[in-house]
Amino acid sequence: MGNTEKTLKNSAISVAAQVATLLLQFINRRIFIIFLDIEYLGYQTLFSNVFSLLSVAELGIGNIIAFHLYKEVVSNNQEEIGKLMYLYKWLYRMVALVVLAAGLGSSCLLPYFITDATAGWDYLYLIYFLQLTSIIAGYFLSYRRTIYIATQQEYKCIQIDLYANIAVQTLQLVSLVLFRNYIIYLCLHLSTTIMANIIIARKSSRDYPFLKEKYMISKEDIKERNMFSDIRNFLVHQISYAVYGGTDNIIISAFCGVRSVALYGNYALVQRGVMQVLFYKLLNPVQATIGNIVYSDRKKSDLWEQFRMLDVFSFFFASYIGLGFFIFFQPFIQMWMGKEYLLSNLFVVLLSITIYLGAVWEIVYKYRTVFGDYRQDRDFMLVSAMLNIAISIPGARWFGISGVQFGTLVAFFPIAFGRIRFVVRNYFQQSMWSYLLRHTCLLILVLAEGVLCFLLTRELPVNILGFLERGIVWLFVPLFINVLVYCRNPYFKQMVSCFMRIMEIIAFKINKNR
Repeated sequence: MGNTEKTLKNSAISVAAQVATLLLQFINRRIFIIFLDIEYLGYQTLFSNVFSLLSVAELGIGNIIAFHLYKEVVSNNQEEIGKLMYLYKWLYRMVALVVLAAGLGSSCLLPYFITDATAGWDYLYLIYFLQLTSIIAGYFLSYRRTIYIATQQEYKCIQIDLYANIAVQTLQLVSLVLFRNYIIYLCLHLSTTIMANIIIARKSSRDYPFLKEKYMISKEDIKERNMFSDIRNFLVHQISYAVYGGTDNIIISAFCGVRSVALYGNYALVQRGVMQVLFYKLLNPVQATIGNIVYSDRKKSDLWEQFRMLDVFSFFFASYIGLGFFIFFQPFIQMWMGKEYLLSNLFVVLLSITIYLGAVWEIVYKYRTVFGDYRQDRDFMLVSAMLNIAISIPGARWFGISGVQFGTLVAFFPIAFGRIRFVVRNYFQQSMWSYLLRHTCLLILVLAEGVLCFLLTRELPVNILGFLERGIVWLFVPLFINVLVYCRNPYFKQMVSCFMRIMEIIAFKINKNR
């Protein structure tokens, strides 16, 4: 199976699985607030943020191992793949012990993060330690997923995740109705990943029997692969990104209350779910393809042409995603949870812009991850982390959740700049400023499209008919304007040609399976 077909298969299964999982999550959360207080979801979200900060102990080992695996998968070097996976296993076991110690120590800080708790502290500590146990268990088995990602067979993990999610979320719904007990609900939620990882670990032993062998790993093996240097540089990335992405809910809890965390969690669930379906699940399989192509013998000029085409694709997709959130966020939350669960329109505008920027430069991140060498943009990650804290804390005091989101938006720019500098200037040796100027113009274009969409949809009702009318505006306004802007662009024409080729492959597969 060629790279294109493998990527399509991974993407199609990923998207289908994510849609099914997302629908279950929406139903689950809606039924949750009928039988239990939404505040419990606030605690769960807050503790997840605490553990994301503790994830710095992982040191980026997973990314570093994956980076080395891409090279060995291209040459089918089973001995080296086996060594890397064996090393990965033992490094992750050490990480699990470090995270356990850090998690136990961090439990002392909970009273500073939760200032308006209505549940008893014994109950809160039980929730915390249950989540910590699940995190620790994950480190012992999750490493086996990496081999499927590197070999472009991620769809096998996704199928297992889907079945586990359907089974567990169905049990969660039944438990809510029968027992109305949050601890039972949480235990079921935490068992999903553990169950899936056990199945994936057993499957990988059958698919890659050489992984069951014991390999001799010495300190010299780690030195030869330059892992100490990679880990040291990526540690800055880990700490910085953990502060950037893992402190928002902690700040919101400390300054706005744990109920605000739960309200923010509703928007975050929609954001994560839709982004997984429409962008990340579609592009995650592309990363392995990029890795295989980059480490092949293709000319860099050809790779740049491919990158430019993917960059155009990213803009079209990102403009739809950003505008989609802007148009549908408030009416969807109102229909799903109720008007009392809405946050401000300013927050939605800031979040939509943040989503657009993350999506439009996701392809840059895919390239950046494949190349490794985390020294290149580590300082930009550090600036981002400090900027996020410096803006979000006073922002939370003065403007509430919108102030925190503004800090997240501003702090994303150093991250993006560092990645663009590494990929566009350092690797492809192209003009970074020309690239940034082009994307600045595209951002202005999307903002103008957003204003037009707002004017066309602001008086529409919040019902099914209103959603259909919003959908028509969302479908045609960015399509008409973006195609008008890009119609003579050669990379746009390449994108259309590639899209037609994909349609031909899909049609051929459908006819073949009839």
